[in-house]
Amino acid sequence: MKAHRLIVTFVAVASVSAAIGAGAAATDDSPAWLDALNARSAALNERYGLGGETTRRTLETPGPDWLQALMARSDAMNREYGLGKYAARQTSRSSSMPDWLAALNARSDALNQRYGLGEYAPKG
Repeated sequence: MKAHRLIVTFVAVASVSAAIGAGAAATDDSPAWLDALNARSAALNERYGLGGETTRRTLETPGPDWLQALMARSDAMNREYGLGKYAARQTSRSSSMPDWLAALNARSDALNQRYGLGEYAPKG
């Protein structure tokens, strides 16, 4: 807990100091809160090794930045929970099954596996 508080404090101090530095170089067009938000984002990206052109993954679907971010989050969640293309086993699916139903079944199966329910329940 102490280490977490230290990290949060460090990020906050880095964000404020970066915002102050960015404020001096900021144009009159951008508000101070936006400069501070961008500075915080840059500090967090540096801290966690994100955001650089060398570390950024290219997603399959081009589109607006918000859509790219949503797709990246979805891909990371799928990787973390072993879903989608990261699933250990693929559930059988008929070609006539709609995507929403396949997704619902996959979610149900993943929750059953995580909480030991259904076919994943302890035998005994």
